[in-house]
Amino acid sequence: TCRMVENTPRCVPNNPSCHDLNCPEGTMCQMVETSPRCVPNNPSCNDVPCPKETTCQMVENTPRCVPNNSLCNAVPCPKGTKCQVVETSPRCVPVSRPPLVCHVLSRW
Repeated sequence: TCRMVENTPRCVPNNPSCHDLNCPEGTMCQMVETSPRCVPNNPSCNDVPCPKETTCQMVENTPRCVPNNSLCNAVPCPKGTKCQVVETSPRCVPVSRPPLVCHVLSRW
């Protein structure tokens, strides 16, 4: 595209957009950061492999990999339990308590 750069006409690359990309059937173009990408029409967490310690969560109708501990931020757990991600869902699980140690006092 021709653009004026410092009062001089220059040929500069077009900003890539979804208009420049032909996606295969069953997908649609979506801008990911600054690049057009073909994504499934109905994206879901089934389509997204997430790295270890993260879980897929739908954010504004888009699947995103989020840290496991962030899923627990919105889960209030009762006393004696803590939030833990179990099979991709946050759950309140009992807090494990350290073993009781008994001290025996002996008389001399």
